[in-house]
Amino acid sequence: MPKNLRDFVALLKEKAPEELLVGNRLVDSRFEATTLLRKLELENRYPMVIFNRVKNIRGEESKYPLLINMFASRKKLALAVDLKPEESRMELPAELTRRYSRLVAPQVIAGGEAPVKEVIKTGEAVDLEEFPIPVNHALDGGPYILGGSVVTKDPETGKHNVAMIRLHVKGKNRTVIHAEPHHHSGMIVKSYLKQGKPCPFVIVIGHHPAFYLGSQWEGRYGKDEYEVIGGALEEPLRLVPSETWGKDFLVPADAEIIMEGLILPDEMDNEGPIGEHTRYYKTIRGDKIDYLREPVTKILAITHRRDAIYQSSFLGHPDQGLIGSIPKEAAIFEIARHSVPRLKAVHLTPAGLNRYICYLSLEQRVGGEAKDAIMAAFIGDWHVKYAVAVDADVDIFSDADVLWAIATRTQPNRDVFIIPECMGSPLDPSTAGNKGITARMGIDATKKPVGEPYSEVCEVPLDLLATMKIEDYLEAPLIRHPGEPRIGVRGRRR
Repeated sequence: MPKNLRDFVALLKEKAPEELLVGNRLVDSRFEATTLLRKLELENRYPMVIFNRVKNIRGEESKYPLLINMFASRKKLALAVDLKPEESRMELPAELTRRYSRLVAPQVIAGGEAPVKEVIKTGEAVDLEEFPIPVNHALDGGPYILGGSVVTKDPETGKHNVAMIRLHVKGKNRTVIHAEPHHHSGMIVKSYLKQGKPCPFVIVIGHHPAFYLGSQWEGRYGKDEYEVIGGALEEPLRLVPSETWGKDFLVPADAEIIMEGLILPDEMDNEGPIGEHTRYYKTIRGDKIDYLREPVTKILAITHRRDAIYQSSFLGHPDQGLIGSIPKEAAIFEIARHSVPRLKAVHLTPAGLNRYICYLSLEQRVGGEAKDAIMAAFIGDWHVKYAVAVDADVDIFSDADVLWAIATRTQPNRDVFIIPECMGSPLDPSTAGNKGITARMGIDATKKPVGEPYSEVCEVPLDLLATMKIEDYLEAPLIRHPGEPRIGVRGRRR
């Protein structure tokens, strides 16, 4: 049975039910759904949520459920690549690295075998407004298609590129697309539009999370990313001819929804504003909105399962941050360990928006190796603005532990270096007026000097720590409100 979104929902129910919530109250896709996610986030909870009753763009109850927050925890993504929930730290990017190295050719099937072809809409039947496409934040300019992957084809090689790109919905069959020109998909779009030709594309909405992890692969341009996705899935990605271009443009057969369209070469429109991954609005400063002018698209066909689930993503929050950061961790790890073979782990911390602050754990053999690891992080991903190297005894998945290492193992005049005038992210508001140019800071928080004595870390006996069970010592609940009956360790009332 080919992997799909429904398989993953069933897996969560079985293996990690706390990672899945279902709502049956009617909610508005405009603000209400994402406000509930924000409420959960403030309680440090990141479940995938399925809203069974939700309003569409027109404000009517949609016949499609809304699924959101699929990528919001490492535990869910570990399960997606057949790891245990607790194997969600470096085991996760390591598993992705292994899968990315093994391309799997796709399998083409007939349209009648494809679940995504159960319902086919073309021409006047195309209607984006019937879907529960969310408006995420209070100042967003409208509904956005997020959480789906956009597929384009290189006009010369015919190879597919797959990337998560946003589309601002402007009407029943009209969107405005934002494709960064220096990204692979943006390069393809630009190559069509420069010739005055429309660019064909499809949007894949609702698939197994391994499909999306494959679409976020960080590698050189030129591979067919349907094969990379097959590697991430560990099975051939099933494809079917599109409604618009037939066998000339193949689309994923096991998706929930496929939207087929053209990016037009001669029409631009305002895009945004939208809250970015930085949790800032790039185009709003004070009372002024500077709209981006981006290409218009026309949606020509929509196909979907008969009982399709509409999937979206919560931009600017872990749902959108983690799906991109874990493949980046894998890429940085591969680059860095060429020169630092005892590199243990890489982590793009959520505190740095899963992009801008990178922690590296290593056993340093000789002086200077930590700085090599830091430089590799800067090369591995151009978003990284701060890189911190620590010893292997420091937990890089804990910001507090890394700050402890900086506080006790560094001297600013010795262990900090800055590289000016580097390419950075134009979405970083601190680069405003500087055309995205940034500096990079490296912090070597490993013990100094290598091979010489250093103050010992104080710790309780590790054998006792490993065997001790808290419930043998303390009663639950630890905090009891006045008048609340006392409950012992095994739930007995006293």
